[in-house]
Formats: sequence, structure tokens, C-alpha cells
Amino acid sequence: MTFSQLSAPFSPRLFGKDPHILGITPDPARCRDGFLYVCISGFKRDGHDAVEDALRAGAVACVAAEARPAVIDLLTRRQIPHLVLPDTRKGEAILTSRLYHDPWKALKITAVTGTNGKTTVVSMLHAIYAMAGYKTAVIGTLTGKLTTPDPAELYPKLAELREEGVTHVFMEASSHALSLGKLAPIVFDAAVFTNLTPEHLDFHSTMEEYAAAKATLFRQARRTILNADDPHASYMAAHATGRIYTCSAREKPTDFTATHIVPKGCYGSSYDLVTTDRLFRITTPIPGEFTVMNTMEAAVAALTDGIPKDIIRGAIGGFQGVKGRLERIPLPTSDYAVYIDFAHTPDALKNILLTVRGFMSDKQRLVLLFGCGGDRDRSKRPVMGSIASHLADFVIVTADNSRSERTADIMNAILSGFDGNASHTAIESRREAIEYAVTAALPGDVILLCGKGHEEYEILGGDTRPFSEREIVLAAAARRLREKGVY
Repeated sequence: MTFSQLSAPFSPRLFGKDPHILGITPDPARCRDGFLYVCISGFKRDGHDAVEDALRAGAVACVAAEARPAVIDLLTRRQIPHLVLPDTRKGEAILTSRLYHDPWKALKITAVTGTNGKTTVVSMLHAIYAMAGYKTAVIGTLTGKLTTPDPAELYPKLAELREEGVTHVFMEASSHALSLGKLAPIVFDAAVFTNLTPEHLDFHSTMEEYAAAKATLFRQARRTILNADDPHASYMAAHATGRIYTCSAREKPTDFTATHIVPKGCYGSSYDLVTTDRLFRITTPIPGEFTVMNTMEAAVAALTDGIPKDIIRGAIGGFQGVKGRLERIPLPTSDYAVYIDFAHTPDALKNILLTVRGFMSDKQRLVLLFGCGGDRDRSKRPVMGSIASHLADFVIVTADNSRSERTADIMNAILSGFDGNASHTAIESRREAIEYAVTAALPGDVILLCGKGHEEYEILGGDTRPFSEREIVLAAAARRLREKGVY
């Protein structure tokens, strides 16, 4: 595709030559012959300062921001074909999509956004549509390093799925991706809002900015499914341009309501899904009050797309959960239990602790192990410490991807929110903390490892190293049995 063809929606500046574009990148180190280089003002460096590097590497055209006249003047003097845009991040997404012939147009894409529950709802939808016989794909936390991939990865992936004959894609839409315009060109078949609680305030600064980022999704969707029990639902609805469907697990006057909810402890729950002309019972094996809303939103998204209710009911009833979401580790003993969960926000931590409490007996002890990520929202650390100290019987505070921060500083921030009478210990090494939890387990203990969930790595300093909580738990459990002379 030539530069003029690629940039047709804009006003390209040509100088007699109209080069063929073979790739697009905002990274000068990834530039090759025939590439379009997009100048992006990042959080650590400004891509406009690397134009010369990109040109030396083979870039044949550039995109620059209106606010950088010096760079625009350089490109003009050098007679480099270029675009001048108010938002080069959004421009990168639109241009990359066009380079791959807008692959989203051949796919029915459902995006799920919210603080918690995105991965679960996306996975449930995948299960429902797969049972209905469609060829489906998932893009999200479990499939990549980023919740929502950057344009350079996302649009080639969508093109690949199109060529493979995939018809439906279920995607997690993060607030970062929405704020940065990664999804700007896509018209979604449906968009789902799960909930909004404090998170990523290091990036968005305020809850208002966080909500505004999420709300942009609903301007791009033909159908919107909202959790009406969340106080931000009306704000999201005000930004929706397509048909809106509201859901409630509290029997509020909404389009879809969960009634006659029957909690079954660790065996899940069941409820009637009620609307004006449909009523059927849904049973899920996944425990937790929040699961009712997750399953309901997945069901409504499918129902309003014409998926038969028997398929929805069967898929949800057979869905056993997502890796790293209240996942029980199969131990060689029944003396105690270990669960892994991704909960890394105050709301998620509170919900998972209450859920586990719900299927424990009064004689059992709930042991919580958790930390907070480094270089991320610091305001949540004491809040999570307070929640942990009030809802768990014993807390082990430890590391959780400390990144460039000192683990001890993060742990101290968590402990500053603790109830002074709460039983706890602090162990910097997460591996040692897990081994301690297993070694010191009392009969009947339920050990909950929170924060990492599906992740199989640990980030400390500038290093990312393999780290499997499952392997550490199983090794510690086996060692405990050997020490007891069981085998």
C-alpha cells in the first residue's frame, strides 16, 4: 500500500515520491526499509527526538504531532513524505488498521471493560460462542503481556484471525488502551461494562479521568451491556451510541435481572435470569457473589446476539473458571487448601476474601498472602492492608512485581493501613513467603495467594524471571509431607 493510499483519510504531504509502506512502528529501533515511523510523545521519551534515527534505519515516511513544528520543518526540508496529526497515538492505530485492510470489519468483536471481571466475562463469552459452533478467539490478559495489545501487535493479529476464518473475537479493553487510542478505528459489535473501582490512578490521576477513559468504548459499540448495580453505569450509558441493555443482581428495574439467587458456597450459585419475554435458570460452578453479574452479562451479550438460551445455559454451567481466578491447587493432601487469585485492587481483594469466607466453616482459618505492584498506584496499598487485616485471620505481606521500587517500601505502605491487632508477618521474598504459608499451615487452613493469578513470572528491578506459584506450592507441599514421613 502506498503512503497516499494509507493516509487517504488525512492530508498527506508528498514531495513527488509516494513510497510503498511495508510496516508501521513508533519505535525507531524497529524501523526497517519501507517503514512508516510514527512520532509519539511517550512517558519516558519523545519519539520526535528520534526522527533522524528512524530515517537512518530505513523509514520512508513519518507522522508528527501538530505541536512539534521543528520536526515538521525538518521533514519538509528533507522532503520526507509525512502526516501532521493532532494525536499521533490515535493516528498510529488508524493507520496500522488500514495497512492490514481494517481486519475488524470482517469480525464481530465484543470488548469487555471494567476494573474487575474482564478476563472472566471474555472467557465465558468464548465458551458460549464456541459451544454455539462459531470459530472464536480471545485477546486479553491470558494471551499477551498487555491486557490490550499495542496497535503494532493488535491489528496484524486481527488480520491473522480473519485469514484463519475466525468470526467472533472477545477482547479485554483496558483503560490505558482506550485512553491512548489503541482501539480508535474499531466499531465493536458489543461492549460490556463490568464495574469501576479505584485502580490505575497513577495513570489517570482521578476517578473521573478513569471513568472517562472507559466511557470512550461505548461510543464505538452497536450494543452496550451495563452492570446497573455499579454507580458508574449511568455515566457509561450517557456515552453509549448503540442499543443499551442493563443488568442487575439486586432486582432493580433493568432490562435483565437475576432473581431467586441461591449461593452454593464453593460449588457456585444458581439464579433465574429474568427479562420481559425470557426466563431461564442459570447455574454456575464458580463461587462468589460477583460471579452472578459476570455470568449474567455474558449471557445477555449472547442473548441479544441471538444465541439460543439452552446453549448459554449449558456453556455457563460447564465453565469451570479461568486460570488464576480462585483456582484451587491440587495438593497431595486434604489437610489444608491453597487457592490462587489475580485480585490486585482493593475491591477485588475484598470480594475474593468475602467469597472464600462464604464457603469456609467457622473452625477454619483464612490465610492471605499478597503484595502490591511497584511503579503502580500507591494510594491503594494501605487500603488493601486495611482490608486484609480485617477480613483474613492471618496475613503474609510480601512482594508482587516490585519493579523499580524497593519491596520493603511497598510492604511498609501496605502495613501502614493494618489494624494493629491483626495477626500477620512480612516476608520480602514471595517464594519464601509461599513456602512459609504451606509449611506453617494448620489442619483446615484455606491459604489464598493473591495478586499474580495466571502470571508465570516475577518482575524485580529490571529483571523478569520465571515464577510459578503452582510449582512452588506443590514443591513445598511435597516437602512438608516428606518431613512428616508420609513419603
